[in-house]
Amino acid sequence: MTAPACTNCRTPLPEGALFCLHCGTATPTDGRVLPPTGATEVLGISRLRTALSATYRLDRVIGEGGMAIVYLAEDLKHHRKVAIKVMRAEMSESLGADRFLREVEIAAQLTHPHILPVFDSGAVGGVLYYVMPFVEGESLQDRIRREEQLPVGDALQIAREVSEALAYAHERGIVHRDIKPANVMISRGHALVADFGIARAIDASTAITRTGLAVGTPQYMSPEQASGSSAVDGRADIYAIGCLLYEMLVGEPPFTGPNAQAIMSRSLTEAPRPLSASRASLPPVLDAAVGKALAKNPADRWQTAQQFSEVLARAADDVRHGVAVPAGAATSRSPRMVWGLVAAAAVLALGLVYGLVLRHPGGSVATGKVVRLAVLPFENRGAADQAYIVDGITDQVRGKLMNLGQFQVTAQTSSDQYRGTTKTPQQIGGELGVDYLLTSTVTMVPSGSGPGRLQVVPELINVKTGAGIWQQTFDADMNDVLGVQAGIAAQVAGALGVALGAHDEQQLAAKPTANIPAWEMFLKGKALSGSNDPGSLAQAAGFYEQAVALDSTFTEAWAMLSSTLSNLYYNGTPTPAIANRAKVAANRARALDPDGSLTHNALSRYSYLVANDVDGAETEAKEALQRGSSDVSILRQAAGLEESLGRWDDALAHLQQARRLDPRSVVVGATLQVLLADLRRYPEALALGNELLALDPGNLQVIEDQTLVHLQQGDLAGARAAVANAPPTLAQPALVEYLANYQDLYWVLDEPQQQLLLRLTPSAYFDDRGVWADVMMQTWWLRGDTTKARAYADTAYVELEKQLKAAPEDPQRNLFVGLSLAYLGRKAEAIRLGERGDTLAPLSHDKVNGAYGQHILIRIYLLTGETDKALDRLADLLKMPYWLTPQYVRIDPTFASLKGNPRFEAILKASDWH
Repeated sequence: MTAPACTNCRTPLPEGALFCLHCGTATPTDGRVLPPTGATEVLGISRLRTALSATYRLDRVIGEGGMAIVYLAEDLKHHRKVAIKVMRAEMSESLGADRFLREVEIAAQLTHPHILPVFDSGAVGGVLYYVMPFVEGESLQDRIRREEQLPVGDALQIAREVSEALAYAHERGIVHRDIKPANVMISRGHALVADFGIARAIDASTAITRTGLAVGTPQYMSPEQASGSSAVDGRADIYAIGCLLYEMLVGEPPFTGPNAQAIMSRSLTEAPRPLSASRASLPPVLDAAVGKALAKNPADRWQTAQQFSEVLARAADDVRHGVAVPAGAATSRSPRMVWGLVAAAAVLALGLVYGLVLRHPGGSVATGKVVRLAVLPFENRGAADQAYIVDGITDQVRGKLMNLGQFQVTAQTSSDQYRGTTKTPQQIGGELGVDYLLTSTVTMVPSGSGPGRLQVVPELINVKTGAGIWQQTFDADMNDVLGVQAGIAAQVAGALGVALGAHDEQQLAAKPTANIPAWEMFLKGKALSGSNDPGSLAQAAGFYEQAVALDSTFTEAWAMLSSTLSNLYYNGTPTPAIANRAKVAANRARALDPDGSLTHNALSRYSYLVANDVDGAETEAKEALQRGSSDVSILRQAAGLEESLGRWDDALAHLQQARRLDPRSVVVGATLQVLLADLRRYPEALALGNELLALDPGNLQVIEDQTLVHLQQGDLAGARAAVANAPPTLAQPALVEYLANYQDLYWVLDEPQQQLLLRLTPSAYFDDRGVWADVMMQTWWLRGDTTKARAYADTAYVELEKQLKAAPEDPQRNLFVGLSLAYLGRKAEAIRLGERGDTLAPLSHDKVNGAYGQHILIRIYLLTGETDKALDRLADLLKMPYWLTPQYVRIDPTFASLKGNPRFEAILKASDWH
């Protein structure tokens, strides 16, 4: 057998060596240059193979290191390739199953686009393992070895993506401790950080030090790790990112040496050679940024990975705009497959509108008649990992047809529910209210010698007869995926007898971006944009930011980035950083396409959700509506603003129009349900809620809305039944947190649910300790424990006050801080902040946010003994459409102190208009 050797300098390695004695390179991961696996280990792995045979089929070794062996395997349940990392026997013994599995379980909770997820873990016969996706790519270590020095743009992108992943982990109290090139995978040009939890498990083990293993790798180990300090936090990871970026730009780590001890000694005592001394073309800002990351003292480094990421983003902007980068500097990327269809461009160039009808028993549609059409999810007949590209083609075709005046196209949310359906065309057409369905198969076949081939076979189906009336095969090189939707849309229009004008043809030919990787990131962001929970919104924003980093002229991505960040600001913790990012993105979209409907929609959402400018938001919404009256998201935004301005009938008309376009959308339906209930049309609201729950039984928003409709009628038993009827598969912690947090329905929960609520930690509230303490404060007060209530009120005040200082003009933060002060008995301060919050979004100016603000102010008045002021405000609030009704107030315990008050009873009687 060949003696083990260093993969960097080829120096022979003693058996069991962890580092090269010449250059300090860590034990290589290539199994061919490592000592053979011992008999004990072989026996353990044999047992593991047998034990896992029902769920995984182990194939072959794809990597080995000093701590683990990595196997390629097949996940038999999901029919996908996975990588199973098996800890070596001595490591398994030292770590212990309990500690290892506990730390891996913590790491498995991390869900971020730049973190390699953990699918599974376990222990068999003393052997520890965990399961990850198999990444079809290479490690950053492999790429550095191949290229030595990476293009500046690529290095900055990778470092920023690693920083974003670590910022996410650090916010959740998880420090990686072993960031190095071998633990960063590169897949489709983007970084994935691997091995979270392993270094943490090693660091937690008291026995592990007896093996002689250090936590970390010398070239990337922070000085505090190298000195054995126990005070290691996220700033150690920031140091390691600085080392990664240094190596990507220069070709070697900042500190090297003949052995591990020498490397660590240099990291403790020496300053690294400046980047510009090794690569003169680098922007000066990089020297300062990396130098700060590599500071010896953690207090002198970037204090958060998010800070470092933002600095890297600015540096990337400098590079893109040519700052200190010569014209001939390398800007190439790793080779990647480019998808597309060149034939579509030729179709448009010929002005093709006739459709190549192969069979047309249903006859053509007369020009001028509105065509009601649904584009069903195209069927992917290629590799499973390309499914999102097929979905992107589907969505683009739908969007192209939607922009043609004579088409009424069902929106994506409703159409996507028929993926893989066995329903007949007649059934689908009846449920969606359309006359035609467009389906397609898509096959993408990569080629080792070229770009490969793409075959798309769309078919148009007459719903009445169930027969296909047009089919066409597009078969071309996969080099222009963004052209395929234009060709299909043009053919469909021709098949249905819809004449296209010059403007229509121009719209069909337009491409959202010429950058395929940017488009792929955009598609991933869009897949997450339907949710309003802060975690999903932050993840979606990350994908959109990658899209605009790859193509700074990608208007739609800028607009979606701004809208997503505005939603995150409103639904999560409002911070100046999020507000500024939303504003920058909206302004960038406006600069690129000042008249675009998505631009105006993004500006409207920013104005309303971030800037608290209802008038400005309405102006932008009107502009968006004029240009995109068939876009469901624009219709919803317009309706929301019309509600804020008290134009209830207009809002109802626009939501009904949105529901016609997207009849099976739970989001659209839920918005309409709330308006119907606020207008006190309860039977319609309940019936619609039942329809929505049939589509999505576990939807938290709909469950809460059904609960509210019962409460608005004074039916507490019905409200509790709506909560109890939630499907058993729905996580109860998520259910009670949602109800207690949004609309303050903690008092509706029964005793076991309240007990569960009181056991929740801030992590259930996306780590917002202020909101968590606010819920705890109110729930303990309801239960009569004023001591605990005030203790949580103090925590809520401290945490929410921090948020208020960061966003002093935010109406809700003023109100929430005021409410916590009211529970603490600090009357004057509570009223001052409550009234300030009410002034920032008054009911006279905003009938939605202003109504909720007035509701909170009423509660502040009641808690501080200002009964007459509370009744003054309550009288106004009960006269308008809002979820607070006389019936609701009679059963809500927060109004219990008013019972028997003659004026209170008179107000309720006068307001009972349902």
